[in-house]
Amino acid sequence: MPVTLLEQLKKYELKYDGDNVTAVLTAIRDTIMVPRFQVAVQLITQDREKVRLVLTEYGVDPGLHGIHYAFGFAVSSAKFSHSGPVLQKVVAALKARFVALGAIPEVCDAIAAALTGYSPYY
Repeated sequence: MPVTLLEQLKKYELKYDGDNVTAVLTAIRDTIMVPRFQVAVQLITQDREKVRLVLTEYGVDPGLHGIHYAFGFAVSSAKFSHSGPVLQKVVAALKARFVALGAIPEVCDAIAAALTGYSPYY
Protein backbone atom coordinates (compact mmCIF):
# COMPACT_ATOMS: atom_id res chain seq x y z
CA MET A 1 0.00 0.00 0.00
CA PRO A 2 1.58 3.29 -1.05
CA VAL A 3 2.16 6.00 1.52
CA THR A 4 0.45 9.29 0.76
CA LEU A 5 2.08 12.66 1.01
CA LEU A 6 -0.21 13.57 3.91
CA GLU A 7 0.90 10.46 5.82
CA GLN A 8 4.55 11.34 5.20
CA LEU A 9 3.93 14.86 6.50
CA LYS A 10 2.26 13.57 9.68
CA LYS A 11 5.14 11.18 10.31
CA TYR A 12 7.67 13.97 9.81
CA GLU A 13 5.82 16.30 12.18
CA LEU A 14 5.68 13.62 14.89
CA LYS A 15 9.27 12.52 14.41
CA TYR A 16 10.92 15.93 14.19
CA ASP A 17 9.55 18.23 16.82
CA GLY A 18 11.02 21.69 16.16
CA ASP A 19 11.86 22.36 19.81
CA ASN A 20 13.56 18.99 20.16
CA VAL A 21 15.66 19.48 17.02
CA THR A 22 16.70 22.95 18.19
CA ALA A 23 17.66 21.60 21.62
CA VAL A 24 19.79 18.80 20.12
CA LEU A 25 21.56 21.10 17.67
CA THR A 26 22.23 23.63 20.42
CA ALA A 27 23.62 20.91 22.68
CA ILE A 28 26.07 19.57 20.09
CA ARG A 29 27.02 22.88 18.50
CA ASP A 30 30.11 23.73 20.55
CA THR A 31 31.26 20.15 21.23
CA ILE A 32 30.82 18.54 17.82
CA MET A 33 29.65 20.83 15.03
CA VAL A 34 32.06 23.75 15.39
CA PRO A 35 35.23 21.62 15.87
CA ARG A 36 34.35 19.48 12.82
CA PHE A 37 33.74 22.61 10.76
CA GLN A 38 37.07 24.08 11.85
CA VAL A 39 38.97 20.93 10.85
CA ALA A 40 37.19 20.79 7.49
CA VAL A 41 37.95 24.44 6.74
CA GLN A 42 41.59 23.92 7.66
CA LEU A 43 41.89 20.92 5.30
CA ILE A 44 40.23 22.81 2.45
CA THR A 45 42.51 25.81 3.02
CA GLN A 46 45.60 23.58 2.97
CA ASP A 47 44.49 21.97 -0.29
CA ARG A 48 43.82 25.37 -1.88
CA GLU A 49 47.34 26.46 -0.89
CA LYS A 50 48.83 23.30 -2.44
CA VAL A 51 47.01 24.04 -5.70
CA ARG A 52 48.27 27.63 -5.63
CA LEU A 53 51.86 26.41 -5.18
CA VAL A 54 51.53 24.02 -8.15
CA LEU A 55 50.09 26.79 -10.33
CA THR A 56 52.97 29.07 -9.36
CA GLU A 57 55.55 26.35 -9.95
CA TYR A 58 54.22 25.58 -13.43
CA GLY A 59 53.74 29.26 -14.31
CA VAL A 60 50.10 28.75 -15.28
CA ASP A 61 48.51 31.78 -16.91
CA PRO A 62 46.14 33.55 -14.46
CA GLY A 63 43.30 33.12 -16.94
CA LEU A 64 43.56 29.36 -16.43
CA HIS A 65 43.73 29.40 -12.64
CA GLY A 66 39.99 28.97 -12.18
CA ILE A 67 39.70 25.64 -13.98
CA HIS A 68 42.72 24.25 -12.15
CA TYR A 69 41.36 25.37 -8.78
CA ALA A 70 38.06 23.71 -9.69
CA PHE A 71 39.94 20.50 -10.50
CA GLY A 72 41.79 20.73 -7.19
CA PHE A 73 38.58 21.25 -5.25
CA ALA A 74 36.98 18.26 -7.01
CA VAL A 75 39.98 16.06 -6.15
CA SER A 76 39.95 17.36 -2.59
CA SER A 77 36.28 16.50 -2.27
CA ALA A 78 36.84 13.02 -3.70
CA LYS A 79 39.64 12.22 -1.26
CA PHE A 80 37.28 12.73 1.69
CA SER A 81 35.24 9.71 0.58
CA HIS A 82 37.65 7.55 -1.46
CA SER A 83 41.18 6.20 -1.19
CA GLY A 84 43.58 3.87 -2.96
CA PRO A 85 42.73 2.55 -6.43
CA VAL A 86 39.19 3.93 -6.28
CA LEU A 87 40.50 7.44 -5.65
CA GLN A 88 42.97 7.00 -8.51
CA LYS A 89 40.12 6.14 -10.88
CA VAL A 90 38.01 9.04 -9.68
CA VAL A 91 40.95 11.41 -10.16
CA ALA A 92 41.55 9.99 -13.64
CA ALA A 93 37.93 10.67 -14.56
CA LEU A 94 38.11 14.17 -13.10
CA LYS A 95 41.32 14.84 -15.02
CA ALA A 96 39.72 13.74 -18.30
CA ARG A 97 36.74 15.98 -17.63
CA PHE A 98 38.78 19.06 -16.75
CA VAL A 99 41.30 18.56 -19.57
CA ALA A 100 38.35 18.47 -21.97
CA LEU A 101 37.31 21.81 -20.48
CA GLY A 102 40.75 23.34 -21.09
CA ALA A 103 42.95 22.37 -18.13
CA ILE A 104 46.60 21.50 -18.71
CA PRO A 105 47.17 17.72 -18.25
CA GLU A 106 50.62 18.03 -16.64
CA VAL A 107 49.34 20.59 -14.15
CA CYS A 108 46.38 18.36 -13.30
CA ASP A 109 48.81 15.49 -12.64
CA ALA A 110 50.87 17.69 -10.34
CA ILE A 111 47.78 18.94 -8.49
CA ALA A 112 46.49 15.39 -8.06
CA ALA A 113 49.86 14.24 -6.74
CA ALA A 114 50.09 17.17 -4.34
CA LEU A 115 46.58 16.62 -2.97
CA THR A 116 46.46 12.83 -2.78
CA GLY A 117 50.10 11.88 -2.35
CA TYR A 118 49.79 9.44 -5.25
CA SER A 119 51.74 9.85 -8.43
CA PRO A 120 49.28 9.43 -11.28
CA TYR A 121 49.43 6.12 -13.09
CA TYR A 122 46.60 6.71 -15.51
